[in-house]
Amino acid sequence: MEKENKIEYPRTWEFCVFGKNKDKMSDAITECIPNKISHEHSKSHKSYHSQKVKVHVSSEDERNELYEKLKNHPEIMYIL
Repeated sequence: MEKENKIEYPRTWEFCVFGKNKDKMSDAITECIPNKISHEHSKSHKSYHSQKVKVHVSSEDERNELYEKLKNHPEIMYIL
């Protein structure tokens, strides 16, 4: 029998966010996740910038809601 991996909540979740403009992306992250724990590891490349963002989430629904907000923001290209 296959064992299902289950994520336990509450927990700290980390998103890796990518955007073209570093400042606009940072503002978008703050707009979408005002209660973030931290912005970390900002990296810049020729065509994009990335930041790791940690946030406290109390449920899978909350985590998915934050992901959707980030995904739908025009200043954010990708989220991992």
